[in-house]
Amino acid sequence: MEGLRIAASVCSFVSLLLLIIALASDYWVVDSAGGYTGLWRACARSICLSYGMNVQDYFHATRAFLLMGMFAGAASFSGLCASFYRSRVQSISTTRLAVTATVIAGVCTLIAMSVFTGVYNDRYSDLAASFGWSFGLGWASFPLFLITSGLAFFIVPSTTEA
Repeated sequence: MEGLRIAASVCSFVSLLLLIIALASDYWVVDSAGGYTGLWRACARSICLSYGMNVQDYFHATRAFLLMGMFAGAASFSGLCASFYRSRVQSISTTRLAVTATVIAGVCTLIAMSVFTGVYNDRYSDLAASFGWSFGLGWASFPLFLITSGLAFFIVPSTTEA
């Protein structure tokens, strides 16, 4: 069981790291002229401008769900790390907390990435731009959260007490 716990913790850490990098970086959309766009600012060559609150609603939705996913992913990683030392905190199983938080992180990430992908493809598919590596990292974190929840789910029966 310790192998599963270690694998789940590593997978949780990697998925959380990918999500944080995707959220913070500016390479969600890259155009052929050398410009790139992220969730927080847009850059053309060496000049970058922050969006602030003046963005379309799908940017707000993507930001919000990715932030919720990040916090849930952090709770999952914390729960998995705590499960090495304690199986319960008062009446709450740390592993069950981690499984629940990981599923929530995965769902939030899926919603955020789907909203961004759908709206961008619907509105801007005719532009000479493509999705960048930050966008790819965001999508990569989703299946890793699912894998983490699966691994952590198999740990739960061994840490519960009758």
